[in-house]
Amino acid sequence: MMTDYSPPQLNVDISTLLVAAALMAFAAPSSLGQAGTATTSGSSLPATAPYVATMTFDVASVRENKNVDGIAGFTMSGWFVPHTTTLRAINWPIENLISVAYGVDQNQIVDAPKWPWPTVFVIEAKGDSEADAKLVALTGEQQWAEQQHMLQALLEERFKLKTHWETKEGDVYNLVVAKGGPKLSAEGSMAPSADELKMFGDHPAPPLFQRNDGEGYNFIAHACSMDQWVRILAAQFGRPVINKTGLRGKYDFVLKYKGRWDRDRNADDMDPTTPMDRALQEQLGLKVEGTKGPVRALVIDHIEKPSDN
Repeated sequence: MMTDYSPPQLNVDISTLLVAAALMAFAAPSSLGQAGTATTSGSSLPATAPYVATMTFDVASVRENKNVDGIAGFTMSGWFVPHTTTLRAINWPIENLISVAYGVDQNQIVDAPKWPWPTVFVIEAKGDSEADAKLVALTGEQQWAEQQHMLQALLEERFKLKTHWETKEGDVYNLVVAKGGPKLSAEGSMAPSADELKMFGDHPAPPLFQRNDGEGYNFIAHACSMDQWVRILAAQFGRPVINKTGLRGKYDFVLKYKGRWDRDRNADDMDPTTPMDRALQEQLGLKVEGTKGPVRALVIDHIEKPSDN
């Protein structure tokens, strides 16, 4: 994964890209992000048995990159090497590290440190060969849980991170079916394109991923559930999105959009690529409605900049 940063603000779509990348790499179901908590276990265990992640990195190098140019912009790249315990993260802000480690959108992080912009880190970490062998034998969801657990442990050790969860009533969106009904294709009705086959090689297309075609962004779904879709929409719209569609299947679709809200466009804007909220209705037959609901937040109790090593 690679993303270009330009000043003066943190790219607000980075959470979306991280979650999309996680879906692309691991195809995890609705419990994505709850590392170390109840997730679907392997077939040898009852369906309700929790999978408990325990892995940690064997070696890790963490350093702040003090040579980035906050005026010219910089590139953020890296991810876990698929099906391994190896992480390479270049120029990641702390918000992104926490977001990936705990499976939360940045709007769910409370009391994140106000370090000067740009404060970014370069991390290279990996487990030993035994851990890699164990990881590759796990399901995709279990692999993701282990990788998140490894990153959580790294943040706790090197950044002295301490957190707790809180749930309060707050602003949320409900995803509902728009007037006229859904415009979603059934699972398997949209074959992967030639570009997708080239991109993913021998691996099946992921349930959901994002691409920039130069005119806007495309979300491309193959067998994507609405529970997976609302997690991406939460990162897009900056608050939790709850699946109220009643749609229980998996679907193929392409959503092309540019920007988030139709209300934010200038009256003379003739760009044919529609914002996310209107694209949802016109292309997928869905819409978001503002309401109040439970908002789960990760509260940062303590964090420090790590020493370089």
